[in-house]
Amino acid sequence: MTNINKITKINDNKIEVGMQHLSVYGQPMFKGFQGILSQSQEQIKSTQKNTSKISRIGRRLPKISKNELFKFNSKVDFSIQRESLKRMGASEVGNIFVGQESALKLITGMVLKALGREIPFEDNLSMRKGKALENLGFDEFVRIYSDNIQVLHKNKYANGIDKYNYFKKINGEDTLVGSTIDGWFVNSDGEAELLEIKCSDNLSLRSAILEYNKTGNFLDNRYFFKYYIQVQIQLACTGLDKGNLFFIIGNEAINCVIIRNNDLISKVMSFVKELAREVNHICTRLRSQTDIDIKTTSLEELSVHIKSILEDSYIYKNISELDYRVEFMEFVESIELEIGEVETQRLKDILIEINYLQAQINKIEKDNALELAKITKSIKDKLKLCIDNMFKDNLFSEHVNYRFGGNLFVLDTTKRAIKDRFRYLISKEDLGFNLGTSYNAYIPDTLAG
Repeated sequence: MTNINKITKINDNKIEVGMQHLSVYGQPMFKGFQGILSQSQEQIKSTQKNTSKISRIGRRLPKISKNELFKFNSKVDFSIQRESLKRMGASEVGNIFVGQESALKLITGMVLKALGREIPFEDNLSMRKGKALENLGFDEFVRIYSDNIQVLHKNKYANGIDKYNYFKKINGEDTLVGSTIDGWFVNSDGEAELLEIKCSDNLSLRSAILEYNKTGNFLDNRYFFKYYIQVQIQLACTGLDKGNLFFIIGNEAINCVIIRNNDLISKVMSFVKELAREVNHICTRLRSQTDIDIKTTSLEELSVHIKSILEDSYIYKNISELDYRVEFMEFVESIELEIGEVETQRLKDILIEINYLQAQINKIEKDNALELAKITKSIKDKLKLCIDNMFKDNLFSEHVNYRFGGNLFVLDTTKRAIKDRFRYLISKEDLGFNLGTSYNAYIPDTLAG
């Protein structure tokens, strides 16, 4: 009987492969087969190499003391353990800044949790989808950045339950936020980096991701802003200096490197502290009301009482009306324009005309959808000329945020639509932006209508 996998050369054209008592003859089926076979073997080796870089253990981060983390039990239901965590989650923090509805939901949840009446944890399809794609995210990240990874640690047990929640002290003080990160890795220089994985099919989010990687602007999209804040707070909770926000979006994998910004973290944490004080105040008021039994009143009724109290809350009113773009514009990397009086006035004139022409295009596109190209051609030509004029004096570069007139603007000639090649970070209406001159002073009568 022939041994398994014993290969014997018969002649120059045939190879006999012994498989127990069976013998088969293999002929080359097409030219280049050997190259494809070699390539496949290389891919297998590469996959094995990358897989070996993902640790099976999932170690905890270095330089974290035992009283700066919570270790989940792999044999206990995660939702039960989650209820024991008293700190706000890093993924929740961004909700403070993105509108009244998000703020109300966040504060209501915090009050109910403080009262021991937390809304039950509900698993949903979106969360299950995210968990399922998370492993793909790890594999893709290692495949793409293998050369910069010594070892990667998932923050998971083998059964998929999260392993550690981190809440490292900041400047010696306990933090009000905790973070259950996705993972971390040791880079080629021996330094630890954070890894946060997100999966989405949102095309506007993709645009914001590309914008961040071009210019460092993290305010282009409310969802990206929330993710950016999440990673900054995760860096604070873990003591790390560098984070990787890795997206699988549509058919692409895109990484955003985020460097810890202590000033931004301090600002965010000041809001968290204010919110914590407000939550304590609301809890005190609810407990003092004799007509409310905290233990037996339904969650829906308690939520109504909380909303009623918040109507008189200055803090709630403040964060509900807050524009995150205005609030965090100072942290977007930018260049302060320092130009002479003549150049300043000339730039103002150009910006006024650009603003007007963009508004005209938007209005015409809305009112005349069927004849857009014909109607807007002359305006677009004029707008293109205005934008081109900004480059004549070599003052500006593309994909750079310029600070001017209390706002930021960016130029990007790679944008397909001409009206999108010049853009303010914050709309003039939201900021009350005023360049000090009437639009019509610089607009020909034929365009001003």
